[in-house]
Amino acid sequence: MARGNGEGTIFQRKDGKWQGAVTIGTDPQTGKQKRKYFYGDTRKEVARQMTNLKQKLFSGTYSEPSEMKLIDWLNSWIEGRKSTLAYKTYKNYKTMIKNHLIDIGDTKLKDLRTRQVQKLLNDKLKNGKVYGEGGLSPRTVKYIYQTLHVALEQAVKENMIPRNICKAVEVPKKQEEKKLHTWDKRQVNKFLETTRDHKYFILHYLALNTGMRRGELLGLQWKDINLDKKRIEVKRQLARTDKGLIFKKVKTKSGNRTIPITDDVVRELKQHKILQGEDRLALGEAYQDNDLVGCNGIGNPIDPRNLVRDFKEIIEEAGLPEIRFHDMRHTFSTLFLQAGGSIKTLQQILGHSSITVTIDTYSHVTEEMLIDAERKMEAMFQVKRVKK
Repeated sequence: MARGNGEGTIFQRKDGKWQGAVTIGTDPQTGKQKRKYFYGDTRKEVARQMTNLKQKLFSGTYSEPSEMKLIDWLNSWIEGRKSTLAYKTYKNYKTMIKNHLIDIGDTKLKDLRTRQVQKLLNDKLKNGKVYGEGGLSPRTVKYIYQTLHVALEQAVKENMIPRNICKAVEVPKKQEEKKLHTWDKRQVNKFLETTRDHKYFILHYLALNTGMRRGELLGLQWKDINLDKKRIEVKRQLARTDKGLIFKKVKTKSGNRTIPITDDVVRELKQHKILQGEDRLALGEAYQDNDLVGCNGIGNPIDPRNLVRDFKEIIEEAGLPEIRFHDMRHTFSTLFLQAGGSIKTLQQILGHSSITVTIDTYSHVTEEMLIDAERKMEAMFQVKRVKK
């Protein structure tokens, strides 16, 4: 008769040692029972080990140690989540596994220890390839940790390991100065003068006048714009996936937002729409009308890489300090606050879920605003002293 989980036997061998065995399950491939064996000098010693195992079996906390190597599990785990993750997240996880976690990949999943992971993160922070004196940035090291933590959490759920050792790991910290790279008004005007003759002018112009992200700009359609009310609704973004470029909803509820635009922006959009209409008429049926504000010569979505390439060419042509495309969003935000815009309004325009994020990001500007407010407060109750 087959034994149920938790049942066991114990006996004394001819050499005087005691041996015990507990049924822990059934092999799904062969259908045979799997048993775990214990050995000791006394019956009591073996019985104690068996009792501990039985308690774990009955409470559902037992997991059979896996012989799988860590790298094999990581590769299996990430491919299994490919369909449920955003493409960018999937690629980032893959990069962390390939470039960093591979260093401890030969360790068996069951043998991975907290100290080993801690040493990996410490070494990456100190001796990586791209940050400071050779180490990786704290942000990258944290991402390495997060990748492993999530992967091990799934291994626990699948009873491959009893616990997630990452929970005992301290993510190393290293002081990293947060400095935004932005342009001032003069540099913005120089950029806009130069970009006017380039094919993606309207997207660069909108980036500096709305603070929209690259993907949001590339996903913007004419139906999202109310020129009479001077409003833009952010509803979607263009994203790269392993299946090519696709349109998808913005990530968060706060990201789905309405942005006010100026008369100048309305005028530029109207002019751009006229030029776009001329292209449509010239190409006839060859034109692919996707209702996009920014599109290539035949109406199809613009590859994000081409937009960035054009952006860099304009910077070089204009002789301006090099910044990232995303830094135009920071430039807009900085100039908005310097012009007297409120931090709460900026939060809504940018689509930040929390005003704390906005305040922390633009603390250099908000400090100036506080100093200005201090001056105004001092002037509020100033009373002219009458000479006696």
